[in-house]
Amino acid sequence: WRMPFGFSLTGVRASLTTAQSAGDLLTVDVKRNGTSVFTTKITFDNGEKTTVTAASVSVLSSTPLALAADDEMTIDINQVGSGADATGLKVYLLGTPT
Repeated sequence: WRMPFGFSLTGVRASLTTAQSAGDLLTVDVKRNGTSVFTTKITFDNGEKTTVTAASVSVLSSTPLALAADDEMTIDINQVGSGADATGLKVYLLGTPT
């Protein structure tokens, strides 16, 4: 999608409807104009439905991170576990309009 307005990004969190059961951690990346907004990407611990409780916390490349109107945003799933049974990914951008 394209950003409809400028936004000061202060955090990102994600949730699942069904947690992944096993294997490598489910890893999600958010990109702005083809470049990751993270230095440490979002991961879900196996059995967990939220990134809020993840053992490894995601880290933005800068805080706040300025997103401009019309920036192209993508959400990429970089890795899934051996169970590959996670469903219902939702990603939340936290911050304020600029």
